Amino acid sequence: MSTPVLIGLLVVLALALAWHEAAHAWVADRLGDPTARMLGRVTLNPLKHLDPFLSVLLPVLMYMTVGIAFGGGKPVPVQVSNFPAQRRRWSFMLVALAGPGSNLVLAALFTLLYVACAWGGVFEGAVIRNPYGADLVYEPSMLRTVDSMLRGGMPASTAEAVVAMGVLLNLLLAVFNLMPLPPLDGSRVVGWLLPSRLAVSWYRLDRVGLMLVLGFFFLLDGFQYVQMVLLPMIEQLGLAADWLIAQRPLA
Repeated sequence: MSTPVLIGLLVVLALALAWHEAAHAWVADRLGDPTARMLGRVTLNPLKHLDPFLSVLLPVLMYMTVGIAFGGGKPVPVQVSNFPAQRRRWSFMLVALAGPGSNLVLAALFTLLYVACAWGGVFEGAVIRNPYGADLVYEPSMLRTVDSMLRGGMPASTAEAVVAMGVLLNLLLAVFNLMPLPPLDGSRVVGWLLPSRLAVSWYRLDRVGLMLVLGFFFLLDGFQYVQMVLLPMIEQLGLAADWLIAQRPLA
């Protein structure tokens, strides 16, 4: 991975994490809990959301083990007691879903950026070498590019690599955080579905949540379950992007 691509990757990761945590903070504030806003967390400034382990050490560990620099931000503090009593569990779940939901929105925005760059000729087309005649040049394909990156490849264009990584990382963040493991956002949905007494016991697992998550993904190969959801999403979004690219209104 070249230095410009690595820098772009870190910028995209910082943006995705800040966007995710700021969404938690903003929704919590809108639903009645100003705690995160008072701590300055309703912001896209990545420095406000960085955590030494989740934002620095974990991405390095992930890149060394699975080839993707992936991590998390400093958890947003939420005081459930600040929500209206009749909607506390519902509000807590909505705050949790705001993070993954925001990453899905950002993935869609990066997809539109990829399409716009392809229309504008920013990316280089793929060149297929033909030993019997002229080389074949195909227009950029987001599906082909992201699929290649998942297999360890990298497009020739730095801009294309960074934008495609913006799509991939945000989809990965969304799917990862929706896994029903404490303290991930998906566990809040499980807590909302459980009866009140069971929900209290379920949320207590947050105390050992980091060990649960690391054990699930590194000891039980939890990434296979992430891939079961992630890959179809990438395929459908990539097909939609490539269809838009083929329309070429700027041609």
